[in-house]
Amino acid sequence: MQKPKVSVIITTYNRPNYLEEAVKSVVNQTFQDFEILIIDDGSKEKYAKDVVNKYEKCLYFFKNNGGVSSARNYGINKAKGDYIAFLDDDDYWKNNKLEIQVNLLNNKPEIDCIHSSIEVVNEKGKLLNKRLGASKNKAHKRSGYVFWNALGVWLVKASTPLIRKKVFNNNKMMFDETLEVGEDTDFYQRMFYKHKVIYIEEPLTFYREYNNISRLSLQNSKYIGLEKKIYNNFVKMGIKNPFVMYKIASKLLISGVNRYNFQFPKSKIKLNLLDKYIYPMRKLKNIKFN
Repeated sequence: MQKPKVSVIITTYNRPNYLEEAVKSVVNQTFQDFEILIIDDGSKEKYAKDVVNKYEKCLYFFKNNGGVSSARNYGINKAKGDYIAFLDDDDYWKNNKLEIQVNLLNNKPEIDCIHSSIEVVNEKGKLLNKRLGASKNKAHKRSGYVFWNALGVWLVKASTPLIRKKVFNNNKMMFDETLEVGEDTDFYQRMFYKHKVIYIEEPLTFYREYNNISRLSLQNSKYIGLEKKIYNNFVKMGIKNPFVMYKIASKLLISGVNRYNFQFPKSKIKLNLLDKYIYPMRKLKNIKFN
């Protein structure tokens, strides 16, 4: 197989119900220069291997269970393409997603990531007349250098991005494998600091919404305190400007407290002006989200 333009990374763990539909949505793309890497993160049954055997350009990798960040990083290291796309095993794509995004990255060398809104479907794939993304009057704020207007506010929607592989290679910009939840939030906020993006208002991904306690996105209490961990990862990036770190801490502190207060309205944390705007780094470091 020749070197593909795009490496599509699909991670899966004990969730066989929708994987083949996700794979088919890649196989049926109008843009065909890709490889599909199925990263089985230690599933009990080898259902993913059975799916892979049905399709060309599809490669199967099994690893010991380490979480979604570990599985994505494993896929990134195995990928041969110039561009990386992530697809959750219970989501699927519009058939021209890659064509639209590849054309943009090919023609805009200053841009390193293309993302979009999503269309929500139920567990059976039926449209719910629900779209998630920026409102019309704010869509322009999700393109370009978006770091400051995104920090603590929004991130790239699941299964929508196409990213240049050099983002990972040149900056060691990988997913934090110590995070049980919120790894997307952490990764994209850090990526936004160094890279420009383009947002497409048209939904290119179908996001499946259903109630299952095993879905990490529904375990909201586990996200409490995430902002402290994100701040620590910014520290590890070696940002030298103290004003930048102060501003990052202030935004993350406010975001973290808002998250906690929404989850636990009966025991709200109150911030004064000194906490928010004078000593946010100290407050973020010492605050107890429990």
